[in-house]
Amino acid sequence: MTRLVAGEVAKSHTPYPYIDGLIFQVTQNASAVSVRHAEREQGESGYTLRKLIRLWLSMLVNFSVLPLRLMTIAGLVTSVLGFLAVIEVVLEHLLKQNPTGWSSLMAAILLLSGIQLLLLGIMGEYVGRVYLGISDKPQSVVRAKFTSAGKTESRTL
Repeated sequence: MTRLVAGEVAKSHTPYPYIDGLIFQVTQNASAVSVRHAEREQGESGYTLRKLIRLWLSMLVNFSVLPLRLMTIAGLVTSVLGFLAVIEVVLEHLLKQNPTGWSSLMAAILLLSGIQLLLLGIMGEYVGRVYLGISDKPQSVVRAKFTSAGKTESRTL
């Protein structure tokens, strides 16, 4: 890890740090190294199932607004399906004159649930933007500064 990346990662004040996520906020220049894994010689791992789930949730929630956007898309899809179901129920009622209990109930549930998910997704998008605004995540990292004389000033921000 370069000094620049280590310095930027060290600036993080999040209560739930995830080192890989912090590194990829600074740089995308990463590579893989093959490592020989051996059995632990002494003791046991400190990672319980609960800690592993917390780590996964930290990765999912702290470094991306993608889950919020997925909820918005799920709400939109559910709303469209509910709207199509409402149209189907109305057409069925007009053309066949049959009482439709289950169909209309499912159409109403789909439509209202979809609208609720869509609105929650939109509110989540606002929360996500506020989070990104206050998370101290830099939009970019300056590696070098060029002066008008053509000299390069390298500095770690």
